[in-house]
Amino acid sequence: MSRQAFGVSFSNSLSVFDSVLDYVKLHFVILLWGVTAVLGNLVDLSSTQLVFVRSLLASLLLAALLRKNLAVRPRVALLLIGNGMLLGAHWILFFVAVKIASVSVCMIGMATVSFWTAILEPMLVRRVRFNVINLVLGVVAAVGVAVIYQSHAHFQSGVIVAIVAAVLACLFSIFNGQLFGCAPPIVIVSYQMAGSTVFCAGALSVSALFGWNLSTGSWSLSALQWIWILILVAACTIYAYHVYIQLLERLSVFTINFANNLEPVYGIALGSLVFHDHRDLNTSFYMGAVVIALSVLVQPWLSELRTPQRKLRAQS
Repeated sequence: MSRQAFGVSFSNSLSVFDSVLDYVKLHFVILLWGVTAVLGNLVDLSSTQLVFVRSLLASLLLAALLRKNLAVRPRVALLLIGNGMLLGAHWILFFVAVKIASVSVCMIGMATVSFWTAILEPMLVRRVRFNVINLVLGVVAAVGVAVIYQSHAHFQSGVIVAIVAAVLACLFSIFNGQLFGCAPPIVIVSYQMAGSTVFCAGALSVSALFGWNLSTGSWSLSALQWIWILILVAACTIYAYHVYIQLLERLSVFTINFANNLEPVYGIALGSLVFHDHRDLNTSFYMGAVVIALSVLVQPWLSELRTPQRKLRAQS
């Protein structure tokens, strides 16, 4: 084998290795997001308090690490902070759903993100065309949620809150797609964590004035619970969001969507493992879960099949 051929072969091997490593990183990030629900259920704070502590610690740590490198244009900073406030609202409702229902029920509600994306993204982003396949599959996922909703009366409020959290997650991802590239990934995460902190601080202040019950009244935690929070901040927040934004530069939309669709699967598995959520779930729950899982897993595959057809029509 010539040196040139060997060099090409070695380069291809490195490319394959890097690609596999990216897949491993991506699924590890999605697994960490599934762990988020479990950790939130282990900490004795209200949902708003938990998100406030999570966001505040993440933003302070990133500010200490980045310092002068945080500088961005004022308009960009405001947009990132605003989207971070939306993320904070999503996180609060996410943990509310976990605490009033279960990790599994929360993740099932979150599985409707594909339905909301199919409807909202074409409305909010001009270059994105309406996709009938995504809408149909989103409706199928919504039917699965309806089956679970009707068969678990004591979980209905949790399902509703989780669905609203899914809408906010959808809006956050759509806006984040428009902001991607305006700053380095870690800087984007920093401003969004600051925005989430501002939102939670405002929510806690307003709740104190009007007597709303958004706080447990106590901020004291055990040493073990502080360990859970530190894992939540370092691994599930700073590391996970930073790596995810980095991977957006190298992996296709198909891969990203597929991985995101697996978050409910990871979350349900972890919830059953740690909290034995499966004891509270009947046959209707699993039927609805299967419908949702099939719809969200088939969606990226059908979208990829449709893309070559569009190209053929454009060339004819």
